[in-house]
Amino acid sequence: MRNLLVLLIVLGAGFVLVGMYVAPNQPQLRDWYLANACQSLDKVSPQICAPIRRADTNGSDKT
Repeated sequence: MRNLLVLLIVLGAGFVLVGMYVAPNQPQLRDWYLANACQSLDKVSPQICAPIRRADTNGSDKT
C-alpha cells in the first residue's frame, strides 16, 4: 500500500514538473497541457501553467 502511494505521488509530481519545464518548449505538448491539464492544475496553483502560457503568447515555436 505504501509503494502505491509513493508511486502516485511521484507520478503526480512528474506530471507537474513536465508541465512546468518540458511543455513550454514542445509545441504539441504545450497545446495538450493548455487544452486538457491547465484547467485542473490552475485549481492547485496558477503558477504551474504560467510558463506554458508565457511560451504560448511569445510564440516560441514560430521561426
